[in-house]
Amino acid sequence: MAKRSNTKQKIVLALFELMKTRSVDEVTVSDICKQASVSRMSYYRSFKSKQQILEYQFDEVFQEFFSYLQVMNNHDMTAFLDAFFTVIRRHRGTVNILIKADLVGIILDKLQFYITDLVDKDVLKIRDRASKMWIAFVAGGLTQMIVEWDKDDMVESNAEMVMIGRKFLK
Repeated sequence: MAKRSNTKQKIVLALFELMKTRSVDEVTVSDICKQASVSRMSYYRSFKSKQQILEYQFDEVFQEFFSYLQVMNNHDMTAFLDAFFTVIRRHRGTVNILIKADLVGIILDKLQFYITDLVDKDVLKIRDRASKMWIAFVAGGLTQMIVEWDKDDMVESNAEMVMIGRKFLK
């Protein structure tokens, strides 16, 4: 299992390295295999598509976010935003590549999925049971905040980003 995980990580790193200079559509499976030093068979055992690689990497980012939230005693909106911006900053390279590749939709989709999960598991405490519309609003807003923050080279501190987010999520 560790070998498979290592292979997956090599493939992910290879794709993201290649996406620094080319669009995701220009990167071929052969390019990824060569960069990662893995066979095509290993590639297809690990992933079915480049899209799946990108989603896998963003899932890894969100697993870190979940872990970060779970060790915190406070699960209010401020704690949520603090954990969120801390993890996004830590993975700014991944986020930047997705944004530059015009793959913001992956970020939005994953945010909607994970915010729903956090609410369902009662990790994210909110006044009322969240509706799909509230989750869509929060996911869309946070996605655009990430895009703008990335454009500005993340000059705002995490605390400033939390303050901005809190203005909209009272």
